[in-house]
Amino acid sequence: MNCSTRLVAALFLLAGAAQAAIPSPAKLLPKDTLFVLSVPDWAKASDSMSGSSGGRLWSDPSMKAFRDNFEKKFSEKVVGTLEKDLGIKMSDYTGLARGQMTLAIVQDGWKGATDTEPGLLMVLDARDKSDVLKERLGEVRRKLADAKKPVKTEKIRDVEFSSVTIDLPGDEEAADEKKDGNGAADANADKETLIFGQVDTALLVSTSAKTLEKVMAGIGGGTSETLADEPAFQASEAAWFRGASAFGWVHFVPLYRVLSQLAAGNPGADAMGVDPKAALKAVGLEGLKTVSMAWTPGSDGDAGVLSMSIPEGQRAGLFKMLAIPAKEAAPLPFIPADAVKFQRWRLDGQKMWATLEETLAAVSPQLNGFVQLMVAQAGKDKDPSFDLKKNVVGNLGDDIISYGKASTGTSIEDLTNPPGVMLVGSPSPDNLTGGIKMAAGALGGGGGNDDSKDREFNGKKIRSMRTPAAPGGKGGRMEMASASGYAVFSGTPALIEEVIRSTESPAKALKDDANLARAAEKVGGYGTGIFGYENQRETMRPQWEFLRAGGLGGLMGGGEAAEWADMFDFKLLPEYGRVAKHFGIAVFSGATDAQGMHFRFFGTEPR
Repeated sequence: MNCSTRLVAALFLLAGAAQAAIPSPAKLLPKDTLFVLSVPDWAKASDSMSGSSGGRLWSDPSMKAFRDNFEKKFSEKVVGTLEKDLGIKMSDYTGLARGQMTLAIVQDGWKGATDTEPGLLMVLDARDKSDVLKERLGEVRRKLADAKKPVKTEKIRDVEFSSVTIDLPGDEEAADEKKDGNGAADANADKETLIFGQVDTALLVSTSAKTLEKVMAGIGGGTSETLADEPAFQASEAAWFRGASAFGWVHFVPLYRVLSQLAAGNPGADAMGVDPKAALKAVGLEGLKTVSMAWTPGSDGDAGVLSMSIPEGQRAGLFKMLAIPAKEAAPLPFIPADAVKFQRWRLDGQKMWATLEETLAAVSPQLNGFVQLMVAQAGKDKDPSFDLKKNVVGNLGDDIISYGKASTGTSIEDLTNPPGVMLVGSPSPDNLTGGIKMAAGALGGGGGNDDSKDREFNGKKIRSMRTPAAPGGKGGRMEMASASGYAVFSGTPALIEEVIRSTESPAKALKDDANLARAAEKVGGYGTGIFGYENQRETMRPQWEFLRAGGLGGLMGGGEAAEWADMFDFKLLPEYGRVAKHFGIAVFSGATDAQGMHFRFFGTEPR
């Protein structure tokens, strides 16, 4: 378990798990806050979470073995170590959370230097249990004194705070890295000073007295500037946070400045001439202002949003590439009703390619020149007239669709690779599939002029090409065909045939599902340019059985990942049929406007 994980857990232990009738985060946190995660009303949010489908799943009697193992291992690996170090018991503190719970990172003058750090802050309000909180904090101080751990007392704005240095032991490998030149352990390695105290009904815990000074000024109604004075936060709050049960916010502008300064301190370009600072700007990070997240439960399901503030005139690189116009993204009539997954992105392939070239040129002219040379020469050895840009890029449209079916197999390979198909809009789909096959052969992906596996179905030519092997796996074959203005791709021959049949004579369609239509309204409808759907009751089945079969364990490796794998012993999960009732359908949409890019999510209450 790394130090950051233990430090956050330590803050929760000292806080006891409380929350807020003190000022809201906007009026409490200093203006130079970089990150905030807040639950405005912990008691209300807890009730909502317990009553949600996720809460009911966690408390389901069939989950007892998995739940008990997690709680036991979490107590041993995270809480137990800290309880021993602090001389307290977590069980004495649960239930104190009543109002606001806020975790924040404050810049505090940090500019990336290794000898300075931003301030970590936790605010928890016990409301009507403030007297109990006061008693618990007194016990903490006494137990620390009994354990001969030095506790210092200091006043911040006339309020008495205590500070203690605690050990946050990391793994052995990390400890070895922190030894001094003589091989001795660094006395300050994996240690952190926590400053804690009670203000009115709230507990404040921080790693920085400077941060607490600013927060105390906010509580006292002083002249110190808070997030309420930060226009970027005001905009996010007005758009997304009001009425939310939980929200998060990242102020990326000062983070970009730090990253840019660090990159400028390491200007050495690599062999391809990639300048780190120029690369940060080219991929579009300079234009990213804030990232906002919010969660709001409701009687019919849970709603969420992820918003990235990127003004239209400042979009570059990835953000310019993925800026989707408001176009129809509903399931087309030939998407079958038994599709368990569906996504449609109105992404203009030719514009995306042009932006990619523009980005590469800005990152490194040498790298861009190398890529352009490869593209220009691709396939020339087999067909001198072949032009990858003309035959492939020139035949891309502005529509990308994918859908998947439920897995019918029981092997790990079947469970992790359910059947699916992708459709790419094209002005000439047959030329596009032919160009992709030629390009794949030229670039080492198989295909080329090998027509031995090509076939016909319903008068349509279905091309086939070899796909490269994944690490530790084996390659396969991809089939391609044209149908109703789309190039169709799938590793499952039956799905290629299904699309060809459905475009000519549609069967029962996904678009006619009334539940889907109602859910789509919750995320702004189908006309935003991006829409996705998932029947989680069906899609979770193979994922659940994959976890129960121990499939994740082999992917985790050792070290901290293995510790987490031990904590989440998925082999203890019940058979999926016992918990399937807790899963419903989920939808999402994406939209781009003058202010940025916004993704909305909604999960229905299972029926």
